[in-house]
Amino acid sequence: MNLVQRVAAAVALAVAAATGGATYVAPESVERAAIFAGMSILTPEMEGTEYRAYRDQGGVWTICTGHTGGVRQGDRASPQECAAYFEGDTWQVIAFIWQRLRGGGVGLVCKVAIGDFAYNVGTGALGRSTLLKRAAAGDQRGVAAEFMRWTFVDGKDCKDPGNKCSGIVKRRDLQRQLCLWGLE
Repeated sequence: MNLVQRVAAAVALAVAAATGGATYVAPESVERAAIFAGMSILTPEMEGTEYRAYRDQGGVWTICTGHTGGVRQGDRASPQECAAYFEGDTWQVIAFIWQRLRGGGVGLVCKVAIGDFAYNVGTGALGRSTLLKRAAAGDQRGVAAEFMRWTFVDGKDCKDPGNKCSGIVKRRDLQRQLCLWGLE
């Protein structure tokens, strides 16, 4: 099972677990749980986890699974601290997505991709993006195409192998694939 399939399966399992066969469960809680489940598979694989602070490709001090808030050179974290950072950061992203899309727009698997994107570039960048506008309009194919416009890090085109940031291109392609999941 590839990563896209694993994320889609996590979303489906979270929906099944959250509804438990009930005739009605609040859509917000089900959707948030499903996005969290999908991001829990996708985001750590894309970010990796480092227990010592390091500068990411954009020069931002980072620790654990992409946590940047208040991180300074020399910081260290335990696995438990990293898990708490990831959970807190992920729920902040999910709250932002819910606020902007209110349960509408695009499908859950695509919202996982949007969540991972926001986790990577920040909710400010997502909030100003055409990608979010397309999501709000329900243009899931348009959202998928937008991911591939975000392949630059610190002014470098990551499609150029000489810039040594090809991981961002892989990540954007996975996000694109997730937004196309179930449409073809």
